[in-house]
Amino acid sequence: MHIYTSQLIDLLLVLVTAWTALAIIFALYAYFVGLRYPISESVFGRIVVVSFFMLTASIWLPIVAGALLLSLLGHLWSSFRAKPKK
Repeated sequence: MHIYTSQLIDLLLVLVTAWTALAIIFALYAYFVGLRYPISESVFGRIVVVSFFMLTASIWLPIVAGALLLSLLGHLWSSFRAKPKK
């Protein structure tokens, strides 16, 4: 399990690095071309924004879902253990 987690973290770091490189390239392109509204004026700008939201969701959604699941399991476990025996 530890190896799987380590590989998943490495993959997420590679995705973040790749996205950051693309975002920097796009920012430089928008600056030198003189785009006034880079997101709305270019298709690549929209792709960068959509990919950012997808990348953010792929990182935070499993963390939040796991935390909620663990919280629910802890609540159910404590309520099960706290019931008085008849």
